[in-house]
Amino acid sequence: MTVFININVLHPFPLSNLNRDDLNSPKIAVYGGVERSRVSSQSTKRTTRHQTEKTLGDKALRTRRVPAKVAAELQDRGWTKEEADKAGQAVALASGVRGLAIAEAGTTTVMLYLPEAGISALADLVEKNRDTITKAAAHAEAEAAADKTGSKTKAPKLDKETAAEVKAVQAEVRAILASRNASIAAFGRMLANTPEVTVDGAVSVAHSITTHATAEQSDFFTAVDDVPGTDNGSAHMGNAPHTSGTFYKHATVNVGELIRNLDSDTNTARDFLTSFLREFTVSVPQAKKNSTAPFTPPALTYLTVRTDQPINLATAFEAPVTATDTSGYTTPSINALTKHVEAVNDFYGTAGLKAAAYSGTAPHLDQSTTLGTHIKNLDDLVEHIVNAALDTQENAE
Repeated sequence: MTVFININVLHPFPLSNLNRDDLNSPKIAVYGGVERSRVSSQSTKRTTRHQTEKTLGDKALRTRRVPAKVAAELQDRGWTKEEADKAGQAVALASGVRGLAIAEAGTTTVMLYLPEAGISALADLVEKNRDTITKAAAHAEAEAAADKTGSKTKAPKLDKETAAEVKAVQAEVRAILASRNASIAAFGRMLANTPEVTVDGAVSVAHSITTHATAEQSDFFTAVDDVPGTDNGSAHMGNAPHTSGTFYKHATVNVGELIRNLDSDTNTARDFLTSFLREFTVSVPQAKKNSTAPFTPPALTYLTVRTDQPINLATAFEAPVTATDTSGYTTPSINALTKHVEAVNDFYGTAGLKAAAYSGTAPHLDQSTTLGTHIKNLDDLVEHIVNAALDTQENAE
């Protein structure tokens, strides 16, 4: 039996540009025949992941700058900059991962994703096996060069003893690249040609869209020079696009997959779930935050624990909600979600629904009987759902 936590949030934002496209306009989606404002799942995941890592004190690095990070660590240990830079690049190449090379800027040609503690582990490995890592890096570069020329040339063959040393250090580098923490267990990782590094993520995040149609609103602005001159014009002027609206945010956590990815470490799983559920609920994208201050609380957070399947409730808004002069979009959005939850529960039945609870800042939330238990405080809501999910998972095993 698989246990899922479903997170459903209605979050109203004032005039803002939460997630920009390549033209600096708010991202959009067409759904139900109308244009909506959108925040990409990548944006939501990054904001939530960073806040979760900050809470847990366990950071993961998704970067092409592993060589530079290792080099900086080695310099702190007394290495010269030249030696450290070479060693940082060499230990990345020593992994022997096909397609992983060093770009002209000194970065890896592919993104690596590893716990921050992995940088110190790589530096330790360099200090312990400096000569072998240099040989492994040189051999990897020779193999890459041979691959480019096809069958015309072959990489020089290593003698038996050196080959064994290179293979052993390659395994150690790959083991570090394959290490994981809560973030990697949750969001997953893929490195081509290296299956032992791949992790199927336990968290799925949807693109957030407004529950209603939106239109871009242009803000004409001028920047006035604080030092006056003979001219009376502004130093700069332009137009900044914005939107506003009530967004539906959704994510699902496969609790069993998370625990398996953490090698059955239930305590770490509990800590992650507690932080992630809270941070996802209140997360605010960071684009243009200093000029719009869109730091509003969510109107409704509806959390469920299910053992049948994850359920995205976005179809509650396939027909866009409309607002009156007095209602705004939030109240009709809550009504639409509640009505859809009733239909979902009737359709699937409630045998797989092990817990349901909700909270938020919208008025009269305590009057709902469809959304489960009303829990005013967000931390208490999260604790209730995490306990229910882990208890259900434990009983399922």
